[in-house]
Amino acid sequence: MIAVIVAIQSEFDAIQQLLSEKKEIICKNVSYTTGKISNKEIVLAICGVGKVAAAICCCRLLENFEIDYVVNIGTAGGIKEYENIADVMVADKLTYHDYDTSAFDNYSIGFAQNPYVFYSDEKLVKKASSLLNDGLHQVFVGPLVSGDCFVSDSEKVSFIQKYYPEALACEMEGCAIAQVCDSYHYPFIVIRSFSDIVIKKGNELDFDKYKELASKRAADFLFKLCQID
Repeated sequence: MIAVIVAIQSEFDAIQQLLSEKKEIICKNVSYTTGKISNKEIVLAICGVGKVAAAICCCRLLENFEIDYVVNIGTAGGIKEYENIADVMVADKLTYHDYDTSAFDNYSIGFAQNPYVFYSDEKLVKKASSLLNDGLHQVFVGPLVSGDCFVSDSEKVSFIQKYYPEALACEMEGCAIAQVCDSYHYPFIVIRSFSDIVIKKGNELDFDKYKELASKRAADFLFKLCQID
């Protein structure tokens, strides 16, 4: 069974529409949706926004279901000039952009020498990479950063660009889910479609305008990924 975790309702709606044999189940007072995409059994959960909510959801799934691997999928903010809304990125590694204890220890801000860098499963990344040339939008493979804030102001953008220059996007749940999966020793992959491009003017308005489009694009990518054995 594949655990699919999303953060917001538009992401959930886009994926649950793709499920066959769909049903709602209650496990320990929490609602989940199960079904199939192709021949893959899916348990779909909406975790809510932010790292703690995402980590709690992921723990519950791993402890209460027979999970083969975890897919965290949804929307994110792109941070490169060459990216466009509804492009997709597959995260090969993730870290937190808002974790910093360097004032009193040897923590290294950035990806280098940082103990909180987590890597998506190589086999899953390879499968996702085979979908790069789908003819619809660009698809990128690269690093992703997570933090408990919606990145839109220039100060936060500049910080990420300075300390995480290789990052392709930022969002609020992926690295927490990656850390849980790493701790539990479960394979995972994090996939995002861009609802906004944080370095472009009007970014804070784009998210509400394009979140449904990006959610559908991410769901379509998951559907294609599930066709691959």
